[in-house]
Amino acid sequence: MKLKNIYQIFFFIAITTLISCSSSEDNGDGNGNTVTSININPNTLFADFGEPFTFTVKTNDGTDVTSSSTILVNNSSISGNSYTPPATGEYTVKATYNDLTSSTKTITVLPVVVSIDIESNSSTVNIGDTIEYTVIATDNNGNTNPITGATTVFINGSESVTGNKFIPGEVSTVSAYATFEEFTTSTIEVSVVDQEVTPASFTRKALIEDYTGTWCGWCPRVSYGIELVKAQTDNVVVVANHLANGDPYENTYSVQMANAFGISGFPTAYVNRGSEWTYPEPNNVSQVTSLAQGTMPSGISINSAIKDNNLSFVVSAGFAQNTTGAKLVVFLLENGLIHNQENYTDYYNGVDVLVNFQHDHVLRYAFTPVLGQAIPAGEVVANNIYNVKYDFAIPSGIVSNTNNLEIVAMLVGDNDQIINVNMVSAGGEVEFN
Repeated sequence: MKLKNIYQIFFFIAITTLISCSSSEDNGDGNGNTVTSININPNTLFADFGEPFTFTVKTNDGTDVTSSSTILVNNSSISGNSYTPPATGEYTVKATYNDLTSSTKTITVLPVVVSIDIESNSSTVNIGDTIEYTVIATDNNGNTNPITGATTVFINGSESVTGNKFIPGEVSTVSAYATFEEFTTSTIEVSVVDQEVTPASFTRKALIEDYTGTWCGWCPRVSYGIELVKAQTDNVVVVANHLANGDPYENTYSVQMANAFGISGFPTAYVNRGSEWTYPEPNNVSQVTSLAQGTMPSGISINSAIKDNNLSFVVSAGFAQNTTGAKLVVFLLENGLIHNQENYTDYYNGVDVLVNFQHDHVLRYAFTPVLGQAIPAGEVVANNIYNVKYDFAIPSGIVSNTNNLEIVAMLVGDNDQIINVNMVSAGGEVEFN
C-alpha cells in the first residue's frame, strides 16, 4: 500500500511538470519569453456617462496582447477593446489571455448634466431686498443638484458682477438666466415693488469719528476708549480717520474730514459730529453710550452683496416724520489693518510700541461728500423710504482685504450733526431696527 502511494506521488509530480512545461510554451509571447501574468489597463478609472472605455492588455514583460485577449466587463465578454456603459455606476473589468487572467479593476461611471434650471428666492421683492438665484442641474438619472457656484448668472442681459445675488434699487422687473458649460436656463422674472412699510420708530445709534495716526503716541487712549464703548453697546458706529506724518492709511477723504472739522491736534474724537469726546476718553464712556439709547424718528438700513472686487449695495433711509434738510453720508471702511502703533500712554500695558497693532474701522472711501449729500425734499417726508443704490468696482490699492470691509451710512441734519447711523459688513444686511 505504501509503495502504491509513493508511485502515485511520483506520477502526479511528473504530470504536473509536463503540464507546467506545456503551459509555459502556450503562454509565450512569441519571442521565446515566458509569460507568467497579464495586466489590463483601462484608459480611465472615472468616466462621464456616455464616454467609452478603452482597454490595453499587456504581459508581465510588457508585450501588448490586447488583440489576442478576451476582455470581460461585469464578467461578460465584450467585442474588441472598447465599451460604452449603458448606465452610471461601478463596472468591474478583467482580461484573459490563454490560461492567464488579470486582476480585476473597477471603473466608476459618473452621471452627467442633461439640463439646468434657475430659481429665485421670491417672485416679488421690495426695493433693497436681495434676489438670490439658485441653479439646479438635472443628470441623466433624473437626479437634481444645486450647481449655482459653478454657473454664470446674467441679470437683465448682462453678467452679474455679484454672482447669484442682485439687490434692486428701483421699481422694475428683473430678468435673469444662467449658463453652465454648453447649457443655458430659461429666463425668469422677478417683480420689484415699493411696498415696504416705514417703521414707527428706529433704534437710536451713535457715531464716533476718531482722528488718529499710527505715529501718534497718545492715540491709543481713544482706541482703548472705543473698546470700552463697544463692550457696553452694539449701537455705536466707529470711523477712524488716519492722518499726517506719513500715516499709511491717510487718504483724500480723511484729509477732507480733518479740514471740515478743523482738526489740529491728535487724538481728537467727535461724537455724532456735534461734540468732542471729553478727555480722558476711557473715563467718559457714558458720553457716547448715552447717545446710543432709545429711539429716533429716522433710521438707516443697508443691504449689500460682494464678489471679488465688485460691491453692490442699497442704502435705505426711513422717515417716520417730516425731516427738513436731511443729508446722506456713505463711507467704506476696512478692519484688520496691521501696523505698529506708537504708544505714550499707560493703556495696553504701557508698551512703548504696539507691534502689529490691529487698526479697525479705517476710512477708505467716500461714496458721498464727507459732510453729506442732500436728500430730495420730496423724499424726507413721513412714512417714506428713500433708496439709493451703489455699484462699485473697488480699484486696486484702495483696500487690503475685501473680506474686511464695512459700509457705514448716516443721516445728517441741516446742522451737520448725526440724526442716525448704521453699519454692515460688506456682503451683509442690516435692517431698520
